[in-house]
Amino acid sequence: MSDLEAGCVQGECLGIPSKKLCLCGVPALLTLVGVIILGSSIHQLGPEDQLLVHNEQGKDVLNGPGTKVVNPFRSKDSRKALKLGPLDYALIEDELSGVPRHVEGPTLLFLSAYDVLKSTKPKLVLKKGEFINFVEGVTGKERVLEGPQTVLPTPTETSSSRRRGIQKAVFLDTDSAALVLDKSTGMQKLVTEQGVYVPGAYQELVEVRPLVHVLPHEAVIVQDAKGLYTVHSGSEAFFLLPYHHLVTMMWSSYSDPISPSVNVQEHKRVNVTTIDMRARMMFFTYEVRTSDNVKLRLNGNIFWRIKDVQKMIATTADPEGEVWQRSRSALIQGVSKSTLSVFMGNFNNITMEASAVQAQDGFYLERGVEIISMEVTRFEPVDSKTAEVLQQIIQETTNRINRLQVQNSENDVQAAKLAADIQMERQRTELIQTQSKNQQLQAQMTGESAGMKRARGAKEFIDGLKAAVPNITKRVELYELHEKLENTRANTEHLASGKATLFLTPQDMNLKLHMGGTGSEL
Repeated sequence: MSDLEAGCVQGECLGIPSKKLCLCGVPALLTLVGVIILGSSIHQLGPEDQLLVHNEQGKDVLNGPGTKVVNPFRSKDSRKALKLGPLDYALIEDELSGVPRHVEGPTLLFLSAYDVLKSTKPKLVLKKGEFINFVEGVTGKERVLEGPQTVLPTPTETSSSRRRGIQKAVFLDTDSAALVLDKSTGMQKLVTEQGVYVPGAYQELVEVRPLVHVLPHEAVIVQDAKGLYTVHSGSEAFFLLPYHHLVTMMWSSYSDPISPSVNVQEHKRVNVTTIDMRARMMFFTYEVRTSDNVKLRLNGNIFWRIKDVQKMIATTADPEGEVWQRSRSALIQGVSKSTLSVFMGNFNNITMEASAVQAQDGFYLERGVEIISMEVTRFEPVDSKTAEVLQQIIQETTNRINRLQVQNSENDVQAAKLAADIQMERQRTELIQTQSKNQQLQAQMTGESAGMKRARGAKEFIDGLKAAVPNITKRVELYELHEKLENTRANTEHLASGKATLFLTPQDMNLKLHMGGTGSEL
């Protein structure tokens, strides 16, 4: 029921004719409707308000501030303007053409009738040492922007799929270089110029390569794109060129000592990129048999080194493993030629001979390695009964050595005693010789004294007769006669005392003997 019909019904209830009452309310109702329509067509817009009107021909916008009058019979949408700061921008798309555009702040953005706000984003601020890479989605053209600056991409630009967002520039020094891929040619190049490096358009930074330092005792192997090897050694530094890489080998490692209780030697595999040219040591545990069929377990070490890297890389991928296996074969052959007793007494010589034999057959020379020495540090029988017998032999040998040591100690004591006795007798001999010399000297001194005394007496006797006997010869003869008479007197005195024995020569007796039948006289 309409408002007019409701009024007529209400008038009838009051006793007023309905036709008269309805005719009186029509102008008032029309006035009310006009006021309502006029009020809905007037809009008061603020500074950030916008009115989107949908007309028969399309859409239109009315921007504030102000009072706007619009057709009340058209649909309308109210929306706010977009405030963009100095570091913001908006992505707008035209609904009719589909063309996007960017609106840069700072501004108060009123959208057009057919504009659609896709998003608002902050501007890209590039600092010094930063860059960003953009690719135009329509043409595929690429550009690179470096800082410091504020960057606003075009609506169809995107960052490279592999390098999204802001990138740091590469700082190259004496120990670093940049490997760059040129996407226009597909080729790589190495940039070694020192300073800040930013990849250009259609370029991509693959990696930063460090300077490879090779110490005096080291060597590294580089392989190029064709598979050729180059050896760098001895205090060298270089950058890996494009399409070159360091060769990494997988070597067996016997650098860990083996426990004597382990029956089988376990070894690990290690990656080797830098080759140490110095002498290396590896440990081994081998099981061998002597010529009398005694199974032994030998522990020891092998000293070896890489001598020619070029030969090594061309002939073997595991030099340490081959040295270990080859030494095992040589030691098995060497031990198999001797009995247990011979091996126990000469195991060092047997090991040295086996090492010398294998070093001369050309096997190691072809692989560029050298065996320095091979030493056995421990051996034991594998069979427990043999081990017990060997322990008894060792015990008996030890006892014999101890007895020999005791005997040697006793011999040393006796030898020391004899040496002391000999020394004492030598000292006695020296004493006797010294006493004899002293007696001789004493007798000599006594004789010299008596002689001097007799000489002085002779001189006084002869000089005393000078006045009576002027002839010197006569005086000497008289002295001789005097001495002879004096000796005779002394002898007679000794004979008279009975303490002397008289020995007479034929001349003293003045005897002449006649031998019968010979006719000669004595």
